[in-house]
Amino acid sequence: MTQDPGWPSNSLLGRLRDNTRQELLSIGTVVRYTADREVIEQDAKDTHVLLLLEGVVKVQTTDETGDTALLAIRVAGDLVGEMAALDQKPRSATVVTCGDVVAKLITSGELMGFLHRRNDVFVELIGMINDRLRWANQRRRDFLSHPAAERVARVLAELVQTYGREETAGWTLGIPLTKVELASIAGMKPRTAEKAFSDLRKAGVVVSHLRRDVLVPDLDSLRKFAGI
Repeated sequence: MTQDPGWPSNSLLGRLRDNTRQELLSIGTVVRYTADREVIEQDAKDTHVLLLLEGVVKVQTTDETGDTALLAIRVAGDLVGEMAALDQKPRSATVVTCGDVVAKLITSGELMGFLHRRNDVFVELIGMINDRLRWANQRRRDFLSHPAAERVARVLAELVQTYGREETAGWTLGIPLTKVELASIAGMKPRTAEKAFSDLRKAGVVVSHLRRDVLVPDLDSLRKFAGI
């Protein structure tokens, strides 16, 4: 067996063979967090990683002026905090829970020992990091070649297609993020977020929802608007 359909295929756990996955799941300590909890703090010098088992977290960074930008979403099966574990440098971002989260807390020593034993996992870890770098590079290219509304549409289309669920009225992301947070992934400031979402609503491809969710009536139309 090469892949467990219970884990997203692009997550670390989804990439591993069953016996390797079970070995990874056997190390570390189970931890539980409530909603809106900072589980990793930017600039902190700790070096453990969190292997997410249940729930969703958001990865964000804060600049010198105090502005916060959302960098990414991570779900069950994903590993977070691996950069500090590998290079022993201060944390580059903050990780915050979106609802209740269950994870395995794995020390840097435990992770490095496991990677030395299982070179195949190291290869998959590099592949995961490479995918994340490609995502970040794509956001930079979008910033150069697409207007604000299209950049948000491109981010939303990818997030909804990866993490969302299809319902009667369309697709919902199902992750409690504000418009400002979603727009910040696309590299825009808060003041631009409302205008971008207004343009998406006028185009009929996104409907803002209460409870910090969005409804995409037609995913194909959103992708077409985004130029994907």
